[in-house]
Parts: sequence; structure tokens; C-alpha cells
Amino acid sequence: MATFRVSKNKNYTTINNTGLRDERLTWKAKGILVYILSLPDDWVFYMEEIAKHSKDGIASLKAGMKELKECGYVKRFPIKGEDGKIHKWETIIYEVPQVEKPQVEILPMENLPVENELLLSTNIPSTNNINSAQKKSLRKNMCESYSDEFEQLWKIYPKKIDKKQGYKSFKAANKKHSFEIILFGVKGYGDYIKRNGTETKFVKHASTFFNNECYLEYVEQPKPPVQNEPKVTTTFSIDNLLD
Repeated sequence: MATFRVSKNKNYTTINNTGLRDERLTWKAKGILVYILSLPDDWVFYMEEIAKHSKDGIASLKAGMKELKECGYVKRFPIKGEDGKIHKWETIIYEVPQVEKPQVEILPMENLPVENELLLSTNIPSTNNINSAQKKSLRKNMCESYSDEFEQLWKIYPKKIDKKQGYKSFKAANKKHSFEIILFGVKGYGDYIKRNGTETKFVKHASTFFNNECYLEYVEQPKPPVQNEPKVTTTFSIDNLLD
């Protein structure tokens, strides 16, 4: 087997090896990550600007950035103004992937939700004289209870499959982002599907859409900042990311 050696000079960058050793990433994604981390901390750029420094093109760059986002190396955060509207997006590039642990709410026994008392109700109809399908429907109605906000989202979501899992994912997402942002994202996703005529089989399940924070990709994008806008220190602002 051939032996490869490295000859270094003073023009180099020191970064964490985690991304380079991450077997989930393609070589393209690793190269993009290393290039971005080699830039100064106060560097402000856009996708179109980065694409000029390689012959791959903007489409290849977006695919690599999407890969980094899915693996936790890229995080986008909406920045709101005093009017409560999203004015711009801030994107942070991490040397080590950020994995968010799910938050589990543990309730004391004496404070169990009122819905659970249905199991003790004497008004539950007898199941002796109904068929299996009716029994299944009865159990489903007794055990499932969704919030008004989720019901509002479910009415407009383009693919109504596995509502129970979708609700579970929505509750987790709602702990990180406001209902307003998630609602705008769902509406934007629906508009995107209509514009592109996306087939139903390619539409994301609601659980996937909420778990992966896909709604952030379809919130209305702000206009690019003017050239004299002050730079953001230690962060990277990437406009129109992962459309």
C-alpha cells in the first residue's frame, strides 16, 4: 500500500477533529465545514459568496450545508424585532455537533392530568356488544387528546399520517420554538408543495417535519441586509440556507 505524507507550512488552520472523523458526513460536507471554520470569527458571508470559491456550484454547496445541518453542525435561529416579526436569521457553525436531549416532563402522582380520570369513569359504554373495529375506535377516542394549537396545524398539514406521533413531535418542537414560527413554517411548506407539485409520497411525515425543525426552512425569509449593516461577531449569517 502506498504511503502518503503531509508537508505543512505556516498557512494552516487548527480545528477540532470531530467533524473530520464523523463517518456520517460525506467528503464534500467535511470540506465545506473545514473551509467555513478556517474563516475569521467575525466573517459575514452568504451562500452565493461562498460558492464563488469552488467550482462545485451553489447547488452542491446547499446540499453539503443541508447535510451538516442534519448532523448537528449547523443551527439556524430566527431574530425578531420589537414588532415581534422575524427580521433576519442567524446561523451558527459548530466544530462539534450539537445534539439536543429530549425534555421529559415528570408529573407527581397527585397532579396527573384530568384526562386520565376517564379510565375511572362509570360512564364508559360496555364493549360486550360491539365489534373489534368499534372497540379500537373507542379506545383511540378515550386515549388521544390533542391541543387546539396542534389541531390547527393538523388541519393544514399536507400529509395526515400518524397523528399521535406527529403531536408528540410537535410538543417537543414547541418547547424550542414558538407556535407562531411553527405555524408559519407549516404554511410555507404547504405553499412550497403546491408550487412544485410535490407527490404525496415525497411529502414529509409530520413527526419528521417537527423533529428535524424543518419548519424553520419554510418561514418567510427576510430581505438581505444592506452592505453597511454591522457584522455579527463569532457567528455566521447565511441567508437563504437550505431552501
